[in-house]
Amino acid sequence: MSLLEGRGFLVRYGSDAPFTGWITARQLETVAPLSSAPWMAFQALSELAQLFPGGLSLLWDLPQASLTGLPKAFWMVLGHLPGLTLHVRDEAFAECLEGPVQGWFHGPLPPKGLLGQAWRQGWIGWMPESGPAWSLPGIGKAEVLPDELLAGCHWGELVLPLGALQDVKAEEIAPLLGDIQAGLERNLSLRMSARAWPEVFPFQRRRTGWRIAVLGGREYRSANGSWEEAGLLLERLTEEMARLLKCPIQLATSHDPEAASRLGHQAMREGQPWRYSLALPPASPTFTPGLGTDPREPSPLESRVAFPDALAPLLAHPPVAQLRLPHLPAETAVTAFLRGVHPVPAIRWIPPEVPPPGPFLQERPWAPSSAFVPLADVTQALQPRLFADHAGDAE
Repeated sequence: MSLLEGRGFLVRYGSDAPFTGWITARQLETVAPLSSAPWMAFQALSELAQLFPGGLSLLWDLPQASLTGLPKAFWMVLGHLPGLTLHVRDEAFAECLEGPVQGWFHGPLPPKGLLGQAWRQGWIGWMPESGPAWSLPGIGKAEVLPDELLAGCHWGELVLPLGALQDVKAEEIAPLLGDIQAGLERNLSLRMSARAWPEVFPFQRRRTGWRIAVLGGREYRSANGSWEEAGLLLERLTEEMARLLKCPIQLATSHDPEAASRLGHQAMREGQPWRYSLALPPASPTFTPGLGTDPREPSPLESRVAFPDALAPLLAHPPVAQLRLPHLPAETAVTAFLRGVHPVPAIRWIPPEVPPPGPFLQERPWAPSSAFVPLADVTQALQPRLFADHAGDAE
């Protein structure tokens, strides 16, 4: 992966292939039949995941029988394949789980039953979604055409803090991204001419675009920033970038601690205008990933699931809320908590039994699970009986 740092932004991209991508199970089965040769499909996915430095998503759009018909060992190995994220829409996937996997369940409501228990245990995440499109955390959105769902990818990713929107101009960044894209296209053509591109992934240049990811929501709000103003600036930036680059542009959130740290240190080191909301030394001057509070620090659950209404229609996927708890949350407590959250972000619970995700950075480590506020179980609240005291007096 290549990294280019500019004033108030980072650009991440590959060398001779797109940065991120997604593929469907139906497309995978055309080359490697899953029912008869599941390990051939695993080999094909492993080769693809190595090509995309920003990650690859597998969208499972096959019938339910294909889920339960495969051995559990296949799913556990697939769920731990480096660089691969699994996306499902069938709650029957709970029968395939024996532990945490890198995957998401897509549905309009939180999962229930066995899958709901696996979700609360931190084995899988939940992406709130009701339409036919697939929202992919860390990538963007996979649109569904009238006839089929095709594979897609992004050339690279532009990461910037919300506080820098006033100063970062599309006219200055677009030529830089255009030069990177031109070099990637030349290198990718050499790879394809050498037959070093997997045939399972049908690459289409016209459907390949860029991803813009924002972070630093907590610092933006602490500097009295307006979500409505941020939405207008982001919409203007996205439209201008699409016009200049003549390719699709997807807007999302970045939850990468390393990018947040690098941008924070850059702002403080170079004295940029958006540094005033950062922590002062000796504290580490780093931005917060995403739009809410830092998931590594103890804070109220409501602040960790922050998802402004003004940004909801602009983002390709809801922001990711990693909610660490001191104990396993109960189903009734989760249901009661989600009633007060609107709009709902993508949620992944991190109880004590599940280790927190990396990277582990010395400047801002994960707090122990015992330091986080537990989720109250509403079923354990005992209400006093009516006239209880008077009844005792009468006796």
